[in-house]
Amino acid sequence: MKTEILSQERNVIAVKAEYGADEINKAVGQTIRDLSSQVSIKGFRKGHVPRKTLELYFGRTKIYSETAERIVREAMDGIVSEYELDLVTAPKLKAGELEEGNPFSAEFTFEVRPEVTLPDLAAVEATKTIYETSDAQVDEGLNQILEANARYEPIDEDRPATPDDIVETQYTTYSVKSDGETEVIEAEKKNVMVLNSVRKDIADNIAGKKPAEEFSFDIKLEDDYPDARLAGTVVRYDMEILQIMKRAVPEATDANIAELSKGRYNTVDEIKAEIRKQTEEKARERSESSLRESAVKAFAAEAEVDVPETMVDRQYDAMRKDQDVRLRHDLGLSIDEYMSKNSLSVSEYESNLKERAAEIVRNTLVLDALAEKEGISFTSDDLNAEIIRMATAARVNPQELADALSKDKDEFSALAMRVRTRNTMNFLAQKVSVTEVPAEKEPETPENELPAEGEIPSGTPE
Repeated sequence: MKTEILSQERNVIAVKAEYGADEINKAVGQTIRDLSSQVSIKGFRKGHVPRKTLELYFGRTKIYSETAERIVREAMDGIVSEYELDLVTAPKLKAGELEEGNPFSAEFTFEVRPEVTLPDLAAVEATKTIYETSDAQVDEGLNQILEANARYEPIDEDRPATPDDIVETQYTTYSVKSDGETEVIEAEKKNVMVLNSVRKDIADNIAGKKPAEEFSFDIKLEDDYPDARLAGTVVRYDMEILQIMKRAVPEATDANIAELSKGRYNTVDEIKAEIRKQTEEKARERSESSLRESAVKAFAAEAEVDVPETMVDRQYDAMRKDQDVRLRHDLGLSIDEYMSKNSLSVSEYESNLKERAAEIVRNTLVLDALAEKEGISFTSDDLNAEIIRMATAARVNPQELADALSKDKDEFSALAMRVRTRNTMNFLAQKVSVTEVPAEKEPETPENELPAEGEIPSGTPE
Protein backbone atom coordinates (compact mmCIF):
# COMPACT_ATOMS: atom_id res chain seq x y z
CA MET A 1 0.00 0.00 0.00
CA LYS A 2 1.19 3.48 -0.89
CA THR A 3 -0.15 6.57 0.82
CA GLU A 4 -0.17 10.20 -0.24
CA ILE A 5 -1.42 13.32 1.52
CA LEU A 6 -3.75 15.04 -0.93
CA SER A 7 -4.52 18.13 1.12
CA GLN A 8 -4.34 19.60 4.60
CA GLU A 9 -6.50 22.52 5.64
CA ARG A 10 -6.73 23.55 9.29
CA ASN A 11 -7.52 20.27 11.10
CA VAL A 12 -8.77 18.34 8.05
CA ILE A 13 -6.36 16.01 6.23
CA ALA A 14 -7.14 14.09 3.02
CA VAL A 15 -5.01 10.98 2.40
CA LYS A 16 -5.07 8.59 -0.55
CA ALA A 17 -4.21 4.90 -0.20
CA GLU A 18 -3.29 2.93 -3.35
CA TYR A 19 -3.00 -0.82 -3.87
CA GLY A 20 -1.42 -2.48 -6.90
CA ALA A 21 -3.11 -5.28 -8.83
CA ASP A 22 -0.87 -7.91 -7.22
CA GLU A 23 -1.82 -6.69 -3.73
CA ILE A 24 -5.50 -6.89 -4.65
CA ASN A 25 -5.11 -10.42 -6.01
CA LYS A 26 -3.48 -11.51 -2.74
CA ALA A 27 -6.22 -9.78 -0.71
CA VAL A 28 -8.97 -11.55 -2.70
CA GLY A 29 -7.16 -14.84 -2.17
CA GLN A 30 -7.10 -14.19 1.58
CA THR A 31 -10.84 -13.50 1.58
CA ILE A 32 -11.50 -16.77 -0.25
CA ARG A 33 -9.41 -18.69 2.29
CA ASP A 34 -11.25 -17.03 5.17
CA LEU A 35 -14.65 -17.86 3.67
CA SER A 36 -13.60 -21.41 2.95
CA SER A 37 -12.71 -21.95 6.61
CA GLN A 38 -15.94 -20.38 7.85
CA VAL A 39 -18.68 -21.78 5.59
CA SER A 40 -20.22 -25.24 5.86
CA ILE A 41 -21.15 -26.66 2.45
CA LYS A 42 -22.34 -30.23 2.21
CA GLY A 43 -19.74 -32.48 0.60
CA PHE A 44 -16.74 -30.31 1.49
CA ARG A 45 -14.62 -30.00 4.59
CA LYS A 46 -14.16 -26.55 6.13
CA GLY A 47 -11.11 -24.91 4.65
CA HIS A 48 -11.20 -27.11 1.54
CA VAL A 49 -14.10 -25.60 -0.39
CA PRO A 50 -12.97 -24.90 -3.99
CA ARG A 51 -12.92 -21.30 -5.15
CA LYS A 52 -15.45 -21.89 -7.95
CA THR A 53 -17.85 -23.40 -5.43
CA LEU A 54 -17.44 -20.39 -3.15
CA GLU A 55 -18.05 -18.01 -6.06
CA LEU A 56 -21.25 -19.86 -6.89
CA TYR A 57 -22.29 -19.91 -3.23
CA PHE A 58 -21.50 -16.29 -2.32
CA GLY A 59 -21.22 -14.56 -5.66
CA ARG A 60 -18.10 -12.74 -6.85
CA THR A 61 -19.54 -9.38 -5.79
CA LYS A 62 -19.79 -10.54 -2.17
CA ILE A 63 -16.15 -11.74 -2.25
CA TYR A 64 -14.96 -8.44 -3.68
CA SER A 65 -17.01 -6.33 -1.21
CA GLU A 66 -15.68 -8.25 1.80
CA THR A 67 -12.15 -7.80 0.46
CA ALA A 68 -12.71 -4.06 0.03
CA GLU A 69 -14.11 -3.67 3.56
CA ARG A 70 -11.11 -5.43 5.05
CA ILE A 71 -8.38 -3.59 3.19
CA VAL A 72 -10.10 -0.22 3.68
CA ARG A 73 -10.20 -0.86 7.42
CA GLU A 74 -6.54 -1.93 7.39
CA ALA A 75 -5.62 1.10 5.26
CA MET A 76 -7.34 3.49 7.66
CA ASP A 77 -5.59 1.96 10.68
CA GLY A 78 -2.26 2.07 8.85
CA ILE A 79 -2.63 5.73 7.89
CA VAL A 80 -3.65 6.74 11.43
CA SER A 81 -0.57 4.94 12.75
CA GLU A 82 1.84 6.13 10.03
CA TYR A 83 0.91 9.82 10.33
CA GLU A 84 0.15 9.66 14.08
CA LEU A 85 -3.29 11.16 13.63
CA ASP A 86 -5.42 12.07 16.66
CA LEU A 87 -8.94 11.71 15.28
CA VAL A 88 -11.95 13.53 16.69
CA THR A 89 -14.53 11.70 14.58
CA ALA A 90 -14.79 8.82 12.13
CA PRO A 91 -13.17 9.60 8.76
CA LYS A 92 -15.07 10.08 5.53
CA LEU A 93 -14.34 7.52 2.82
CA LYS A 94 -14.37 7.71 -0.96
CA ALA A 95 -13.37 4.36 -2.53
CA GLY A 96 -13.38 2.95 -6.03
CA GLU A 97 -14.70 -0.44 -7.13
CA LEU A 98 -12.47 -3.33 -6.18
CA GLU A 99 -11.93 -6.00 -8.84
CA GLU A 100 -9.35 -8.75 -9.07
CA GLY A 101 -6.48 -7.99 -11.45
CA ASN A 102 -6.91 -4.20 -11.16
CA PRO A 103 -5.37 -1.61 -8.84
CA PHE A 104 -7.56 -0.12 -6.11
CA SER A 105 -7.53 3.24 -4.33
CA ALA A 106 -9.39 4.85 -1.43
CA GLU A 107 -9.40 8.44 -0.22
CA PHE A 108 -9.86 9.22 3.47
CA THR A 109 -10.76 12.60 4.92
CA PHE A 110 -9.63 12.76 8.53
CA GLU A 111 -10.70 15.38 11.04
CA VAL A 112 -7.94 15.56 13.64
CA ARG A 113 -7.53 17.32 16.93
CA PRO A 114 -6.07 20.77 16.28
CA GLU A 115 -2.77 21.94 17.71
CA VAL A 116 -3.04 23.61 21.11
CA THR A 117 -0.39 25.91 22.57
CA LEU A 118 -0.81 26.02 26.33
CA PRO A 119 0.04 29.05 28.49
CA ASP A 120 2.30 29.00 31.52
CA LEU A 121 0.20 27.66 34.39
CA ALA A 122 1.84 29.92 36.94
CA ALA A 123 0.84 33.01 34.94
CA VAL A 124 -2.88 32.15 34.91
CA GLU A 125 -5.00 34.02 37.44
CA ALA A 126 -8.34 32.63 38.65
CA THR A 127 -10.90 33.66 41.25
CA LYS A 128 -12.53 31.60 43.96
CA THR A 129 -15.90 32.80 45.16
CA ILE A 130 -16.28 32.28 48.90
CA TYR A 131 -19.82 31.33 49.87
CA GLU A 132 -20.66 31.84 53.54
CA THR A 133 -23.41 30.22 55.57
CA SER A 134 -25.67 32.64 57.42
CA ASP A 135 -28.17 32.13 60.22
CA ALA A 136 -30.88 33.14 57.75
CA GLN A 137 -29.91 30.26 55.45
CA VAL A 138 -30.09 27.80 58.35
CA ASP A 139 -33.50 29.16 59.34
CA GLU A 140 -34.66 28.88 55.72
CA GLY A 141 -33.46 25.28 55.61
CA LEU A 142 -35.46 24.49 58.72
CA ASN A 143 -38.53 26.25 57.28
CA GLN A 144 -38.27 24.14 54.14
CA ILE A 145 -38.29 20.97 56.23
CA LEU A 146 -41.33 22.19 58.16
CA GLU A 147 -43.09 23.25 54.95
CA ALA A 148 -42.44 19.83 53.41
CA ASN A 149 -44.19 18.25 56.39
CA ALA A 150 -47.22 20.52 56.31
CA ARG A 151 -50.61 18.85 56.69
CA TYR A 152 -54.11 19.67 55.52
CA GLU A 153 -56.54 20.31 58.34
CA PRO A 154 -60.28 21.13 58.14
CA ILE A 155 -61.31 24.67 58.96
CA ASP A 156 -63.99 25.36 61.53
CA GLU A 157 -66.06 27.81 59.47
CA ASP A 158 -69.49 27.55 57.85
CA ARG A 159 -68.85 29.20 54.52
CA PRO A 160 -68.55 28.43 50.79
CA ALA A 161 -65.22 27.62 49.17
CA THR A 162 -63.20 30.48 47.67
CA PRO A 163 -60.79 30.28 44.68
CA ASP A 164 -57.85 30.34 47.14
CA ASP A 165 -59.07 27.45 49.30
CA ILE A 166 -58.02 23.85 49.64
CA VAL A 167 -60.94 21.43 49.46
CA GLU A 168 -61.41 17.72 49.91
CA THR A 169 -63.86 16.43 47.33
CA GLN A 170 -65.49 13.19 46.31
CA TYR A 171 -66.57 12.85 42.71
CA THR A 172 -67.48 10.55 39.87
CA THR A 173 -66.43 11.53 36.36
CA TYR A 174 -68.13 10.56 33.12
CA SER A 175 -67.24 10.82 29.46
CA VAL A 176 -70.19 12.45 27.71
CA LYS A 177 -70.82 11.03 24.22
CA SER A 178 -72.15 13.06 21.31
CA ASP A 179 -75.59 11.41 21.72
CA GLY A 180 -75.73 12.37 25.42
CA GLU A 181 -74.88 8.92 26.72
CA THR A 182 -72.30 8.78 29.52
CA GLU A 183 -69.53 6.34 30.46
CA VAL A 184 -67.94 6.25 33.92
CA ILE A 185 -64.25 7.22 33.97
CA GLU A 186 -63.67 7.27 37.75
CA ALA A 187 -66.21 6.42 40.47
CA GLU A 188 -66.42 8.04 43.92
CA LYS A 189 -62.83 9.23 43.92
CA LYS A 190 -61.63 11.30 46.86
CA ASN A 191 -59.11 14.04 46.23
CA VAL A 192 -57.67 17.12 47.95
CA MET A 193 -57.56 20.05 45.53
CA VAL A 194 -55.61 23.30 45.90
CA LEU A 195 -58.02 25.40 43.86
CA ASN A 196 -55.55 28.01 42.66
CA SER A 197 -53.39 25.26 41.11
CA VAL A 198 -56.02 23.13 39.32
CA ARG A 199 -57.69 23.79 35.97
CA LYS A 200 -59.52 27.11 36.12
CA ASP A 201 -62.75 25.67 34.70
CA ILE A 202 -62.81 23.08 37.51
CA ALA A 203 -61.89 25.61 40.22
CA ASP A 204 -64.55 28.06 39.01
CA ASN A 205 -67.27 25.39 39.39
CA ILE A 206 -66.13 24.47 42.92
CA ALA A 207 -65.77 28.03 44.24
CA GLY A 208 -68.97 29.18 45.93
CA LYS A 209 -70.08 25.66 46.95
CA LYS A 210 -70.40 24.61 50.62
CA PRO A 211 -69.42 21.34 52.32
CA ALA A 212 -72.03 18.58 51.89
CA GLU A 213 -73.37 20.34 48.81
CA GLU A 214 -73.67 18.07 45.74
CA PHE A 215 -73.37 19.55 42.24
CA SER A 216 -72.55 18.66 38.63
CA PHE A 217 -70.69 20.43 35.84
CA ASP A 218 -69.22 19.69 32.42
CA ILE A 219 -65.86 20.73 31.01
CA LYS A 220 -64.63 20.51 27.42
CA LEU A 221 -61.12 19.09 27.14
CA GLU A 222 -58.63 20.38 24.59
CA ASP A 223 -57.92 18.52 21.37
CA ASP A 224 -54.30 18.11 22.47
CA TYR A 225 -55.18 16.91 25.99
CA PRO A 226 -52.39 14.56 27.22
CA ASP A 227 -54.74 11.58 27.63
CA ALA A 228 -55.53 10.77 24.00
CA ARG A 229 -58.64 8.80 25.04
CA LEU A 230 -60.26 11.97 26.38
CA ALA A 231 -58.79 14.59 24.05
CA GLY A 232 -61.49 16.80 22.59
CA THR A 233 -64.27 15.21 24.67
CA VAL A 234 -66.71 16.54 27.30
CA VAL A 235 -66.19 15.31 30.86
CA ARG A 236 -68.94 15.52 33.50
CA TYR A 237 -68.23 15.76 37.24
CA ASP A 238 -70.78 14.71 39.88
CA MET A 239 -69.10 16.22 42.93
CA GLU A 240 -69.48 16.83 46.63
CA ILE A 241 -67.28 18.99 48.83
CA LEU A 242 -66.44 16.97 51.92
CA GLN A 243 -64.60 19.75 53.74
CA ILE A 244 -62.72 22.99 53.29
CA MET A 245 -59.16 22.71 54.54
CA LYS A 246 -56.13 24.77 55.40
CA ARG A 247 -52.44 23.99 55.16
CA ALA A 248 -50.95 23.68 58.62
CA VAL A 249 -47.17 23.95 58.91
CA PRO A 250 -45.79 22.37 62.11
CA GLU A 251 -44.08 24.72 64.55
CA ALA A 252 -40.35 24.49 65.20
CA THR A 253 -40.57 22.81 68.60
CA ASP A 254 -38.35 20.09 70.07
CA ALA A 255 -41.31 17.69 70.19
CA ASN A 256 -42.24 18.28 66.53
CA ILE A 257 -38.63 17.88 65.38
CA ALA A 258 -38.28 14.59 67.29
CA GLU A 259 -41.51 13.32 65.73
CA LEU A 260 -40.75 14.46 62.17
CA SER A 261 -37.20 13.05 62.24
CA LYS A 262 -38.36 9.83 63.93
CA GLY A 263 -35.97 10.46 66.80
CA ARG A 264 -32.90 11.21 64.72
CA TYR A 265 -32.87 14.74 66.14
CA ASN A 266 -34.34 15.49 69.55
CA THR A 267 -34.19 19.28 69.56
CA VAL A 268 -34.46 22.23 67.22
CA ASP A 269 -30.82 23.09 67.94
CA GLU A 270 -29.69 19.60 66.88
CA ILE A 271 -31.39 19.73 63.51
CA LYS A 272 -30.22 23.31 62.94
CA ALA A 273 -26.66 22.18 63.64
CA GLU A 274 -27.04 19.47 60.98
CA ILE A 275 -28.57 21.96 58.51
CA ARG A 276 -25.63 24.31 59.10
CA LYS A 277 -23.14 21.48 58.57
CA GLN A 278 -24.77 20.47 55.27
CA THR A 279 -25.13 24.08 54.12
CA GLU A 280 -21.46 24.79 54.87
CA GLU A 281 -20.41 21.68 52.94
CA LYS A 282 -22.48 22.78 49.93
CA ALA A 283 -20.95 26.26 50.22
CA ARG A 284 -17.45 24.76 50.16
CA GLU A 285 -18.37 22.66 47.12
CA ARG A 286 -19.74 25.74 45.35
CA SER A 287 -16.56 27.66 46.15
CA GLU A 288 -14.36 24.88 44.78
CA SER A 289 -16.56 24.61 41.71
CA SER A 290 -16.29 28.37 41.12
CA LEU A 291 -12.49 28.06 41.26
CA ARG A 292 -12.42 25.21 38.75
CA GLU A 293 -14.71 27.07 36.35
CA SER A 294 -12.70 30.28 36.67
CA ALA A 295 -9.40 28.44 36.20
CA VAL A 296 -10.62 26.67 33.06
CA LYS A 297 -12.01 29.90 31.61
CA ALA A 298 -8.81 31.86 32.30
CA PHE A 299 -6.53 29.04 31.12
CA ALA A 300 -8.50 28.46 27.90
CA ALA A 301 -8.56 32.20 27.16
CA GLU A 302 -4.74 32.31 27.24
CA ALA A 303 -4.29 29.14 25.15
CA GLU A 304 -3.76 29.31 21.40
CA VAL A 305 -6.07 26.98 19.45
CA ASP A 306 -7.93 27.17 16.16
CA VAL A 307 -11.36 25.82 17.14
CA PRO A 308 -12.80 23.82 14.21
CA GLU A 309 -16.25 24.91 13.12
CA THR A 310 -17.22 21.28 12.47
CA MET A 311 -16.63 20.41 16.14
CA VAL A 312 -18.67 23.42 17.25
CA ASP A 313 -21.51 22.43 14.92
CA ARG A 314 -21.60 18.90 16.34
CA GLN A 315 -21.58 20.22 19.92
CA TYR A 316 -24.35 22.69 19.04
CA ASP A 317 -26.49 19.96 17.47
CA ALA A 318 -26.01 17.69 20.50
CA MET A 319 -26.94 20.47 22.94
CA ARG A 320 -30.00 21.49 20.93
CA LYS A 321 -31.18 17.90 20.68
CA ASP A 322 -30.68 17.39 24.41
CA GLN A 323 -32.69 20.52 25.25
CA ASP A 324 -35.42 19.53 22.81
CA VAL A 325 -35.73 16.06 24.39
CA ARG A 326 -35.82 17.58 27.88
CA LEU A 327 -38.50 20.14 26.99
CA ARG A 328 -40.66 17.50 25.33
CA HIS A 329 -40.31 15.30 28.43
CA ASP A 330 -40.90 18.05 31.01
CA LEU A 331 -43.37 20.32 29.22
CA GLY A 332 -44.54 18.43 26.14
CA LEU A 333 -43.17 21.22 23.92
CA SER A 334 -40.56 21.39 21.19
CA ILE A 335 -37.90 24.09 21.41
CA ASP A 336 -39.69 26.16 18.77
CA GLU A 337 -43.02 25.83 20.62
CA TYR A 338 -41.38 26.77 23.92
CA MET A 339 -39.74 29.82 22.37
CA SER A 340 -43.03 30.91 20.79
CA LYS A 341 -45.09 30.48 23.98
CA ASN A 342 -42.55 32.49 26.00
CA SER A 343 -42.02 35.18 23.33
CA LEU A 344 -38.29 34.44 23.12
CA SER A 345 -36.10 35.24 20.15
CA VAL A 346 -35.12 32.11 18.23
CA SER A 347 -32.15 33.83 16.60
CA GLU A 348 -30.79 35.07 19.94
CA TYR A 349 -31.29 31.63 21.49
CA GLU A 350 -29.42 29.95 18.64
CA SER A 351 -26.65 32.56 18.79
CA ASN A 352 -26.24 32.08 22.56
CA LEU A 353 -26.26 28.30 22.21
CA LYS A 354 -23.64 28.47 19.45
CA GLU A 355 -21.41 30.63 21.67
CA ARG A 356 -21.72 28.15 24.54
CA ALA A 357 -20.98 25.27 22.16
CA ALA A 358 -17.83 27.01 20.93
CA GLU A 359 -16.73 27.65 24.52
CA ILE A 360 -17.27 24.00 25.46
CA VAL A 361 -15.25 22.78 22.45
CA ARG A 362 -12.42 25.21 23.17
CA ASN A 363 -12.29 24.25 26.85
CA THR A 364 -12.36 20.55 25.97
CA LEU A 365 -9.48 20.86 23.51
CA VAL A 366 -7.39 22.83 25.99
CA LEU A 367 -8.08 20.46 28.90
CA ASP A 368 -7.30 17.44 26.72
CA ALA A 369 -3.99 19.02 25.72
CA LEU A 370 -3.16 19.73 29.37
CA ALA A 371 -4.04 16.16 30.36
CA GLU A 372 -1.77 14.80 27.61
CA LYS A 373 1.10 17.11 28.58
CA GLU A 374 0.90 16.33 32.30
CA GLY A 375 -0.01 12.65 31.94
CA ILE A 376 -3.30 13.07 33.80
CA SER A 377 -5.53 10.02 33.73
CA PHE A 378 -7.80 8.20 36.19
CA THR A 379 -7.87 5.15 38.41
CA SER A 380 -10.43 2.41 38.95
CA ASP A 381 -11.25 4.10 42.27
CA ASP A 382 -12.03 7.31 40.35
CA LEU A 383 -14.39 5.40 38.04
CA ASN A 384 -16.09 3.63 40.93
CA ALA A 385 -16.61 6.92 42.76
CA GLU A 386 -18.18 8.45 39.65
CA ILE A 387 -20.47 5.43 39.18
CA ILE A 388 -21.60 5.68 42.81
CA ARG A 389 -22.25 9.40 42.37
CA MET A 390 -24.30 8.77 39.21
CA ALA A 391 -26.20 5.90 40.83
CA THR A 392 -27.02 8.01 43.89
CA ALA A 393 -28.32 10.86 41.73
CA ALA A 394 -30.43 8.47 39.64
CA ARG A 395 -31.47 6.39 42.67
CA VAL A 396 -30.36 3.12 41.13
CA ASN A 397 -28.14 0.29 42.32
CA PRO A 398 -24.44 1.15 41.69
CA GLN A 399 -23.58 -2.42 40.67
CA GLU A 400 -26.45 -2.53 38.16
CA LEU A 401 -25.28 0.78 36.70
CA ALA A 402 -21.70 -0.49 36.51
CA ASP A 403 -22.86 -3.67 34.74
CA ALA A 404 -24.86 -1.62 32.23
CA LEU A 405 -21.91 0.69 31.52
CA SER A 406 -19.57 -2.26 31.01
CA LYS A 407 -21.80 -3.45 28.17
CA ASP A 408 -21.89 -0.07 26.39
CA LYS A 409 -18.45 0.95 25.13
CA ASP A 410 -19.54 4.47 24.12
CA GLU A 411 -21.14 5.21 27.51
CA PHE A 412 -18.17 3.77 29.39
CA SER A 413 -15.77 5.83 27.27
CA ALA A 414 -17.82 8.97 27.98
CA LEU A 415 -17.70 8.15 31.70
CA ALA A 416 -13.93 7.72 31.61
CA MET A 417 -13.48 11.03 29.77
CA ARG A 418 -15.64 12.85 32.33
CA VAL A 419 -13.51 11.50 35.14
CA ARG A 420 -10.29 12.42 33.33
CA THR A 421 -11.60 15.92 32.63
CA ARG A 422 -12.56 16.41 36.27
CA ASN A 423 -9.12 15.27 37.38
CA THR A 424 -7.57 17.71 34.91
CA MET A 425 -9.71 20.57 36.22
CA ASN A 426 -8.69 19.73 39.79
CA PHE A 427 -5.03 19.71 38.73
CA LEU A 428 -5.44 23.06 37.00
CA ALA A 429 -7.16 24.63 40.00
CA GLN A 430 -4.18 23.67 42.18
CA LYS A 431 -1.61 25.22 39.83
CA VAL A 432 -3.05 28.65 38.96
CA SER A 433 -2.82 31.82 41.02
CA VAL A 434 -6.00 32.23 43.06
CA THR A 435 -7.75 35.35 44.33
CA GLU A 436 -10.60 34.82 46.78
CA VAL A 437 -13.66 37.04 46.39
CA PRO A 438 -16.83 37.21 48.53
CA ALA A 439 -20.07 35.94 47.01
CA GLU A 440 -22.41 38.57 45.65
CA LYS A 441 -26.07 38.39 44.71
CA GLU A 442 -26.91 35.41 42.53
CA PRO A 443 -27.07 36.43 38.84
CA GLU A 444 -30.43 36.38 37.15
CA THR A 445 -31.13 33.91 34.35
CA PRO A 446 -30.30 35.62 31.01
CA GLU A 447 -33.11 36.13 28.55
CA ASN A 448 -33.47 33.70 25.63
CA GLU A 449 -31.94 30.93 27.72
CA LEU A 450 -33.82 27.68 28.22
CA PRO A 451 -34.39 26.49 31.80
CA ALA A 452 -31.79 24.22 33.32
CA GLU A 453 -32.63 20.57 33.75
CA GLY A 454 -35.45 20.12 36.23
CA GLU A 455 -36.52 23.78 36.11
CA ILE A 456 -39.92 24.91 34.95
CA PRO A 457 -40.15 28.69 34.87
CA SER A 458 -43.20 30.39 36.36
CA GLY A 459 -45.94 31.06 33.88
CA THR A 460 -45.19 27.96 31.84
CA PRO A 461 -48.30 25.79 31.42
CA GLU A 462 -48.02 22.39 33.07
